[in-house]
Amino acid sequence: MINENKRRLNHTDRRVKRTRKALKDALFELLETKNINQITVTELTSLADVNRATFYFYYTDLHDMLKQIQSEAYQTFEHILDEATGSFSTVEGFAEYANKMLIVCKENESLCRFIIKHDGDNHLYQQIRYLMLKKIPDTRAVFPEDNPARYSTNFVLTAVTGVLIDWMNDGMKIPTEELAYFFANLYINGAAKTKDIYLNYQPPEK
Repeated sequence: MINENKRRLNHTDRRVKRTRKALKDALFELLETKNINQITVTELTSLADVNRATFYFYYTDLHDMLKQIQSEAYQTFEHILDEATGSFSTVEGFAEYANKMLIVCKENESLCRFIIKHDGDNHLYQQIRYLMLKKIPDTRAVFPEDNPARYSTNFVLTAVTGVLIDWMNDGMKIPTEELAYFFANLYINGAAKTKDIYLNYQPPEK
């Protein structure tokens, strides 16, 4: 209880935020080459340049740290979804929502990479997917099992995830607004029609 109260009291402190960010960035870096069970607190704190006592002030162990990261990520995306007011049945409405998601990904690149690539049991991804399906109709609930159209929503969400990974790996050069509009076209108009729309695409001037 004492540690929990300390976390609440210090959560918004700038120095605390920097420390927690350093620990998270170090964890994400280590997860690029190891799984969570191969990482030690000593290794993590050394890379983050933070002492072990500080780590244990915020986290019980590395698994507790992962759970807190997952919870923070879920709350962030839940907040974005709750703020979405546009209609998801229009390109403009979906693009508005997608842009907010992409901005979060750009501002928290290491976190999003973790969600996409290192969420071992896909628990966090499934939670975020569930949030998205509150606004995006799930075709599995609309079409029967013998109708291929039931996989339409899954096709779009999987495609968006793949594009997001490539966008990050390419250095996120395409502005979030442009990529959001592409996602919206992909969702509303389908892949083939969207490709035709972009045949004569000109990137916005910087």
